[in-house]
Amino acid sequence: MTKARRIGALLLALAAGATLAGCAGQPGAAAVVDGQAIPASDVREVMTELGAYFQGATVPNVITVLAQEPTVVDVASEHGVGVSDADAAKLLDQAVAASGTKGTPTFSDASMAIARYSVALTNIQGLGDDAVTSELSDRLAKVHVEVNPRYGSNGEGSNVAAPKPFPWIVASK
Repeated sequence: MTKARRIGALLLALAAGATLAGCAGQPGAAAVVDGQAIPASDVREVMTELGAYFQGATVPNVITVLAQEPTVVDVASEHGVGVSDADAAKLLDQAVAASGTKGTPTFSDASMAIARYSVALTNIQGLGDDAVTSELSDRLAKVHVEVNPRYGSNGEGSNVAAPKPFPWIVASK
């Protein structure tokens, strides 16, 4: 094979690889929400940091909340019941105190997002306004979520369902 042919073959292979990589989603993402990646590292951090304080937290739930948090926080803010980082930190401090944990843990941005979502959703529900709740539901239905199959599957709306088992994996009895 001549040098020109090898270079041509290499360029062709690189072009094909770049094309296929574009189809593969975003590496390291647990999900992509309206074009923005939710890194798998954020999901792991949340599960590690908050697992002891919020029993029953699952990976699909964490991804769902991280996907919906910007919309929930925006709707709360637009209706006069916005949430601050101080509100989120207060919720996390209360959870730590209730668990009896000694010391003051620090929380990642992703864990703070989970807390902001929780406070904002509680604030929206506290309004008792069906029109606001309906607006929130409508806006959440428009959020486009692509879930990495390793972490879950697309559920209804912007919710994430548990991962579907792969048909070639057989559970032992």
